[in-house]
Amino acid sequence: MNKKLTIVLVCYFSHGIINKVLKTLKQYKVIIIENSLDARFKKDLEKKYNNVEVIIPNRNIGLARGYNLGIKLARTKYVFLNCPDFEISHQDMNQLILYANTIKKFGIISPIYAEEKNFRNYGGEKSIKQESSSFYQKNKILAVNWIDNSFVVNKKQIKNNLFDENYFLWFETIDFCLNLRRKNFKLFITRKIKFKHYGSKSTDQKFDKIVSLTRAWHYNWSKFYYYRKNYDYIFALTKIFPNFIKALKKFTISLFKFNKFGIYLALIELYGIVSSILCLKSFYRPQIK
Repeated sequence: MNKKLTIVLVCYFSHGIINKVLKTLKQYKVIIIENSLDARFKKDLEKKYNNVEVIIPNRNIGLARGYNLGIKLARTKYVFLNCPDFEISHQDMNQLILYANTIKKFGIISPIYAEEKNFRNYGGEKSIKQESSSFYQKNKILAVNWIDNSFVVNKKQIKNNLFDENYFLWFETIDFCLNLRRKNFKLFITRKIKFKHYGSKSTDQKFDKIVSLTRAWHYNWSKFYYYRKNYDYIFALTKIFPNFIKALKKFTISLFKFNKFGIYLALIELYGIVSSILCLKSFYRPQIK
């Protein structure tokens, strides 16, 4: 088993996809933060995989707190953080570790999505002066402003710069990246290593509606909180205003179409916006039964 890297996965009713992911990660210690609190799921996985440890918190603690818990529990120099909807080869993981060993004082290093034409897990690469050494050029390594998910961190270097646990879902990684950059850590992606991302498949599809509601509330709450925290209240209002108008339009259209779920979804979006504007904590936790 690799002694330099631990993989931390934060799961929430990920029963349908988790085995597919774990089959490719047998060379690494894997810590799963099991937010659906399923004791049987823990027992089954730990029995099937010798390299897997499943942690069941006392409640659903979300992504930011789940990542922090996994980082604290890891006993290796490097930690790879992700949700369980990806696929990457053992060879590529070893290559990431090599890059991490070579680059001094990096905040994050990440592969890129194989489906990059449809979606990118990073941004801002043009606003930072790129490294010019042959190592960076040969391995297609670029500095970026932010990385959304699926990245390697050095546990020792980021121990005083963990995720803001006020976030439950959305914007926690963007906030994490901004915090690291303000502490003069660099964020890197490598175009030489690509991984598959299954796109919001980390939770079983039968829970799609409740997941949509959860994402709708937290995206809007977290967006306003991010800008209020890192800039100021007025600027946050200007950033969230388009989301407010969009939610109102969605509500109106759904009302005319008698789309009950669309109406409810729009109201949940507005609920998240208003809650954040009022500086309420991130409290929305719909229950899956």
